[in-house]
Amino acid sequence: MLNLVIATSRTLVREGLQRILEGAPDLRVVGHAMAAEPLLERVRELRPDVVLLDLNLAGEHAHDLVSRLARLPHPPVVVGITDRADPQALLSLVQAGIGGYLLANREAAGLPDAIRACTAGVFVIDAEVVCELATDLPLHRYVPGPEELERAKSLSERELEVLSRIARGRTTAQVAEELFISPKTVRNHLSHIMQKLGVRDRTQAVLFALRVGLIRRDDLVG
Repeated sequence: MLNLVIATSRTLVREGLQRILEGAPDLRVVGHAMAAEPLLERVRELRPDVVLLDLNLAGEHAHDLVSRLARLPHPPVVVGITDRADPQALLSLVQAGIGGYLLANREAAGLPDAIRACTAGVFVIDAEVVCELATDLPLHRYVPGPEELERAKSLSERELEVLSRIARGRTTAQVAEELFISPKTVRNHLSHIMQKLGVRDRTQAVLFALRVGLIRRDDLVG
């Protein structure tokens, strides 16, 4: 059983999330918060596994709030929910320790699985957000250094196939199905990819690949 706290000042958002999660027997909402300081108090008191954080709650201070949650003695996995993709804000939140970045208009039925994946250590990010990252960040002006190019060249053809699908928002199970391999093999490939590229999660691997040209923006569609 995973215990969750919903953090939002918007009644419709809170009630909508509550209804979605009621259909998942292994997910239990144990508390709510409508502002940053009460949220920190609730997390200290309840020690939830997950905080579903409406990023509108903290506004421009979202990075600081996520950082403070990450520094608690029993830090929860923070899953951010946003009305629109903001590439610069996302990069800041990743550095702060956010565990997932989801669009509010995503398919409701997929939310429980996204939460479960985040608690298993998978950084969940909607494919539309990845496309926004590729479109908005000034990658065309970036010139990779020799060390980055060497790391990029170290990936095998199969690892590139896995990485390109992750960049398009595929889950581990979907990648496994498309490549006719097991989910465990996909996870092994991802582990090798992150080790070779010197990054700590899937999002950073995708950003690295975009930055050095391993993945093109056109590859993110489909």
